Amino acid sequence: MLSLSNKHIVHALLGASLVFVSLLVYVWNFHLLPGDVFGGHHRGGPGGPPDFDHDDRCPRGSRRHGNTTYCVPREIGGVWWKRPSDATKIMGLIFYGRRSTVSILDCYLKRNLAKNGGILDGVIFLQRTTDADDLKFLKKLLASEPAYEKWEIDMSEGGFASSYDRIQDDVMYVKMDDDIVYIEDSAIPSVVTTRAEHPEFFVVSSNVINQPLISWIHWNLGAVKAYLPELNKAYPAPKPGEKLDWRPSMLPSWQGSDDFEVSEWNPPDHQKHRWLPVKGHSDHILDRTPIVETEYDPFGPGWKKWQVAAQEHYSLFENIENDNLRQYRFGTWDFQLKRMGIQFIAMMGKDINLAKPIAADDEHHFAVTMPEQTGRHAVADGGGVVSHFSFGAQAGDERIEQTDVLDRYRAYAEEYICKGPMLWDPVLDNHDES
Repeated sequence: MLSLSNKHIVHALLGASLVFVSLLVYVWNFHLLPGDVFGGHHRGGPGGPPDFDHDDRCPRGSRRHGNTTYCVPREIGGVWWKRPSDATKIMGLIFYGRRSTVSILDCYLKRNLAKNGGILDGVIFLQRTTDADDLKFLKKLLASEPAYEKWEIDMSEGGFASSYDRIQDDVMYVKMDDDIVYIEDSAIPSVVTTRAEHPEFFVVSSNVINQPLISWIHWNLGAVKAYLPELNKAYPAPKPGEKLDWRPSMLPSWQGSDDFEVSEWNPPDHQKHRWLPVKGHSDHILDRTPIVETEYDPFGPGWKKWQVAAQEHYSLFENIENDNLRQYRFGTWDFQLKRMGIQFIAMMGKDINLAKPIAADDEHHFAVTMPEQTGRHAVADGGGVVSHFSFGAQAGDERIEQTDVLDRYRAYAEEYICKGPMLWDPVLDNHDES
């Protein structure tokens, strides 16, 4: 039998062992495992990283957003997002010019503000228009949200170089064109996280619908569907008081001859029209559609052809309706010094300032010149989809504006994204509102 003193020694050793094991578990759970060790990737879901950096002032599953008072979910749109360690703020940077598209984008920007559960601390609108009606709308836009601000830009020298005069080193900027008309919830967290995890990248693009090189990728991923323009029928505009249904499943099948050449087709007499799904085929489904002309070329048909853009936009509506955005997914795509589009990109302010003086062609400067000089490439992050309405080569009379694509993006945003009425309605055309 153990003596009384030996029993005390055994009990003491057992107690010390339990304390040591408890301490080890605590350190393991809360200090040794950073959130991104699970698979080494920032996309989560049920198997994503637990809430190690929980802030007692925030609900479980959220954390304090930088130096703000906002509690932001750690997982947004399936992304366990990461803030760049050297970024004091994450700001949207919008090259503003057109109320017709910005009135749609506005709903997505507000949805992505930190105060509303996103990760943008605010949004800067770069005024790049002198149109009186568009400027009137910008004033209304700024009054609608305290987190919005305006920078006036000197446009006298042309190009876009002056747009970056007020950039700050310690801010991450998510730069967007003003005709971004759809932003998946995962898009902003995903590009920000990719840049945070990979500071070796100079610039990170989102997964952009209607961007020439990425259009080629989407085609080869099978995300683009067969659509052709409706022929010989007047556009069935909604009756007064009715809303356009954006869903492609409500459309009839395309009807037309087998020798129809869409590549050179334009809507007659400036008439509005819609595009229809090509049904009833099991093979060679895309052969007669515009996407087959697309090349891995920044100035190829994917940039020039408005018909390619129309097919891509309708395909996105179909994939949204069928909960099939996974068809667009890829990891990180390195453009290997080819000219990447910068319609929706994440950059640290210090890298923008490093690139100064910026050439008038800022896209080539950021996507080609600076990656060549620094060895830090321009890449795309495939984790979240955004949609870019049109390029200048696709716009104009009897082109993309003659489709109902923008009406469909507006209808989708009104149904799912906007918290209230849009600030501008093309039907009411409230030019005279202050």
